[in-house]
Amino acid sequence: MYSVVLAFHVISIATWMIMLVYLPKLFVYHINVPQHSQAVIALQEKSLFKVGTVAMIFSIKFGLILLYLNPHLLSSGGWLHLKLLLVVLMVVYHFVCKRFIAQLAIGTTNTNLLFFRIFRIIPEITTSIIILLTIIKPF
Repeated sequence: MYSVVLAFHVISIATWMIMLVYLPKLFVYHINVPQHSQAVIALQEKSLFKVGTVAMIFSIKFGLILLYLNPHLLSSGGWLHLKLLLVVLMVVYHFVCKRFIAQLAIGTTNTNLLFFRIFRIIPEITTSIIILLTIIKPF
C-alpha cells in the first residue's frame, strides 16, 4: 500500500512541477506576443494552472497519507521539516502564479521579461533541494 501511495505522490509532484516550470515560460510568451495573440496564451495559462492545481492537491493528499502510514518520518530528522517548509513555499509560488495570470489577462502587470525569466527558475531550484533532502536526508 505504501509503495502505491508513494508512486502516486511522485507522479502528482512531477505533474505539478512541470506546471510550475512551464507556466512562467508562458508568461514570457504572453508579454512578447502581439495583443491579438494574447488571448490564446491566456487560455493556455488558465488551462495549465487548473491541471497544476489538481496535481498540487493530489501531491499534498498523497504526502499526508504517506505521513499517516509512516508517522515516524516526522521524527526522522530536520530534513523532513525543511522539505515541508519548501513545499509550503511552492504552494505560495503556485498562487502567486495565479495572481500573474489574472494580471496578464487584464494587462495590469508591472513585471518584465527579466523578472519572469528569473521567477521561472525558483521551482527548479526548490524542487532540486527537495529531492536532495529526500534522498540524502542530511540532518
